[in-house]
Amino acid sequence: MKLDLFSVPIYIGNIDVDKIKIEHKGFEKTWFSQTKSSHVYKNKIENDSASFILNCISKLISKDISAPHKLEITNIWENHYLKNDFQERHVHPQSHFSFIIYKKVINSNTIFYNPSLNLIDAYYDFKLLKHLNSFDQTIKPECRTGQIIIFPSFIEHMVVKNNDSITIAGNINITIV
Repeated sequence: MKLDLFSVPIYIGNIDVDKIKIEHKGFEKTWFSQTKSSHVYKNKIENDSASFILNCISKLISKDISAPHKLEITNIWENHYLKNDFQERHVHPQSHFSFIIYKKVINSNTIFYNPSLNLIDAYYDFKLLKHLNSFDQTIKPECRTGQIIIFPSFIEHMVVKNNDSITIAGNINITIV
């Protein structure tokens, strides 16, 4: 028998990107990568759009929350990836879950890192690791335009070099009611 301990849930679903309306104050080159993003601004999302996103997220994650709860979008922003733009490794502190909506992509270029990566690297050499299927160090989900991916905010992730892509990203907090 195989038992996977301490799995980390990542949810992928479809979403109608035309129903998402965000009021941006502008786009700035942000982070070390200098990717154009509205992250530096307090963006405003229309109430209908926020309800639509939260409903999509709730359908995917609520079955794994064992108490009545409320979901809240704590912030949301849009990223515009031009030729060779990327995003360095990062997490989303002060939130429970984060999401990426693939508004316009050729390929999803998001890579997620195993949260135990540093421990795994300390105990196993690369030659052995490449043969241990249970210890994936990274995962690159296959997402397309019109999909959303939801993940715990503590999961380190990055975006590899991109060309002409637009994503909407945000954070969610959960309150038990």
